[in-house]
Amino acid sequence: MPANPIPLTAPTAEDFRAWHRVQSAALAHDRPDEPVPVEDAVRARLTTPGADSTVVLWLVRGTAGEPVATAALRLFSRPGHVHLAEVDMTVHPAHRRLGAGSRLLSTVTDAARGADCRGIVTEVTAGTPGEGFLAARDFTPVLRLTRLRLALAEAPEQIGRLPDVPHAGYRLTAWDGVVPDELAAAFTRARAGTAGAAAGGPDLGDGGWDEARVRAAAEAVAARGERLLTVAAVSEADGEVAGYTELVLPAGLSGRAQQYDTAVLPEHRGHGLGLWLKAAMLRRVRSGHPGITEIQADNADENRHMLAVNTALGFRPRHRTVKYRLDLRKR
Repeated sequence: MPANPIPLTAPTAEDFRAWHRVQSAALAHDRPDEPVPVEDAVRARLTTPGADSTVVLWLVRGTAGEPVATAALRLFSRPGHVHLAEVDMTVHPAHRRLGAGSRLLSTVTDAARGADCRGIVTEVTAGTPGEGFLAARDFTPVLRLTRLRLALAEAPEQIGRLPDVPHAGYRLTAWDGVVPDELAAAFTRARAGTAGAAAGGPDLGDGGWDEARVRAAAEAVAARGERLLTVAAVSEADGEVAGYTELVLPAGLSGRAQQYDTAVLPEHRGHGLGLWLKAAMLRRVRSGHPGITEIQADNADENRHMLAVNTALGFRPRHRTVKYRLDLRKR
């Protein structure tokens, strides 16, 4: 029988090692084709949650002191998002169906309710027992995604054939990390104008964007030891950012990169800007960061256009995930 969840108000090095053991075992069991993150990367993500948010952590140990389960509850302080929390719960494969998950979820929901949250969002791999676990506890599916992978070493010729022709009325610009001051206002307007398309799903709490939040988001990536790359399309007519794509490179600049948002403002769609932007990003990574071997992207099933763009670029499906939401007002 697992012990009660232990809140990690001041996590120790041993706590992080235990957390990493649970995460590694679960990933190897549930998605054996996925690379296991190094312990330093796990620690960095837990201790630098991002702008306008805090993370509450719990660790469950067994009777012999072995790590059994983990939970991270992310609480937001920015307007438009305070009502919704995100939770990432993991139970070690050897300790599943023994009550640890139920006990941990009860603790997490009590904490979210105590923080005046109206709902909790979490994500699980489609077709796994996690879906049944959530459905039995009144969670409802709100967004279905396909996780895609582009192996850069397997598609050098395809990357070389990616479109690199000028788009009349637009120019490309790129930067690392925080947006340059001269583009900050225009990029912030683009983020605000494409927030729904980038986040996807109903009422997932995207909230508003301002320049402070844009800068803080980039700084949070750097604080984890990672690197944020952005490519944007700028309208020649008015200097506004018409669309953008973001990619996060891991610490050490080797291994897998993670696709963040790609979005084009509604009034600029239909000109192929999404494909142009992402193709430019792939060429940039290939030429400037040879240690990056693959790129992972999550594509909402409802976003058929972006799925077509990703497929044209050589991304291939790996597995499917589902975002679930629990309405705390009904409990």
